[in-house]
Amino acid sequence: MDWQWFTLTLNQAFTWTLYNSLEASLLVLLILLCQQLGKKHFSIRWHHAVWFLLLWKLAVPWSIDSSISLYNWLPPSPWTSMQEVPPPTEPIVLAAEALHLHESALQPDASLANEASFSWISLLSLIWIGGVAIFAITMTRSTYQLLSQLKSDGFVQDEAVLRVFSHCQKQMGISKSIPLRMSHQMTSPALMGIWQPQIWLPANLLDKLNEHELRHIFLHELAHWKRRDIPVNSIMSVLLILNWFNPLLWYAASRMRQDQEMACDALALTYLQETEVPRYGYTMIKMLELYADAKQIHFTAGFSSSKKQVKRRIEMIRHFQKRAYTWTLSGIVVVLALGVFTLTDAKKVLGNEQTFVVPAEGTIKSPMDQTIGLQILNDLNTPVQAAATGKVLKAEYDTKTGKGNQVILEHAGGYQTVYSHLEKLEVTAGTTVTQGQLIGLLGSTGRSTGPHLAFQVLENGIPVDPMKLLENSKTQQ
Repeated sequence: MDWQWFTLTLNQAFTWTLYNSLEASLLVLLILLCQQLGKKHFSIRWHHAVWFLLLWKLAVPWSIDSSISLYNWLPPSPWTSMQEVPPPTEPIVLAAEALHLHESALQPDASLANEASFSWISLLSLIWIGGVAIFAITMTRSTYQLLSQLKSDGFVQDEAVLRVFSHCQKQMGISKSIPLRMSHQMTSPALMGIWQPQIWLPANLLDKLNEHELRHIFLHELAHWKRRDIPVNSIMSVLLILNWFNPLLWYAASRMRQDQEMACDALALTYLQETEVPRYGYTMIKMLELYADAKQIHFTAGFSSSKKQVKRRIEMIRHFQKRAYTWTLSGIVVVLALGVFTLTDAKKVLGNEQTFVVPAEGTIKSPMDQTIGLQILNDLNTPVQAAATGKVLKAEYDTKTGKGNQVILEHAGGYQTVYSHLEKLEVTAGTTVTQGQLIGLLGSTGRSTGPHLAFQVLENGIPVDPMKLLENSKTQQ
């Protein structure tokens, strides 16, 4: 039972993560499109801040329904049905497969239970959680190794350098004590630490830069702290671990870091005189020459970047104006619009909800196991009617799952109903039936211990509790 609970929970988590990741991919494409169209109209700060919509989308599992949500155009998410019932061991397209999986506990055949346990969705879920574990261990190990190597490195003692750093802190209104440290492990200046921030400088960097260049670096790193970029980068790293299978999100994270560096440049430049702005660009070029192989480290925020990104940053510096770090009305409107369209869920159309009736007279019982469905007990040949108007997808004897004579109906709203162990079939596949129409007779065909009807309702391929949909019915225990 513990393994079954673990499998169900894992499948549920994977299903939601997969669907949410696909929705987030659409958001990424929209953000990139807006950035391209608004390159000359939106501020540098906006280009980075808009990525917070992606963080919200990936991190928050629930949101309000909206009739104008972008996802109204997408196929319904199976997560909607899974929120109120135990998750399935397989995202099911055919109702017959759903019945096989979710009633497998009623079948004494061990091979069928094993088949359900090793369904393809379960396999994908195991691959996903295995990838999460590998990425988490790798990232944790690399961070731990770096911290271990940096532990013995010393603090900057040069009074002239500390004076410049202290002046930068006062200029930016930062009163928190942030130590300066030197290390042979660092290939670029970087801010590290959420609660105890420290700025790390590559060894011998102080001998290669003058006072003005050091000031530029300090302003940039302090801008990272002032903007709280370390917590943001840490959250994004964790979200990437959970969505490791989505290459578009890895690209989005890279673009987010690039925009973050430019936003820090813009903030740092607001503390410089207009005549000093070009020197900031020269400092960036010099750092590229000194540390051409600078590596990006998780849970840090640095100064240097790749040649391609430096070119982009230099271009921004050339045209920099003080307002480049301020919000514009158009930028606020675009962010709000993106939030409304992409941070909301698809809304079900009110007034068109599918209604069902009890398909047969008799004693209604819930299965003794965790199967999602109902058992209706009555005499042999009791009439079985369609629970709702729909089309007959299947009407034949099921030889694979032991369900005997079986009818599967497809209804509006993404619903399917399944009727198993019938004594006789009264409909054929492809025909349309109305609610209450006779579709078969209650029986005991297939693997059955007595006359009864095994009844299930599926929403978007996921079994749901029929008692929440059936009119005027009560479960009798």
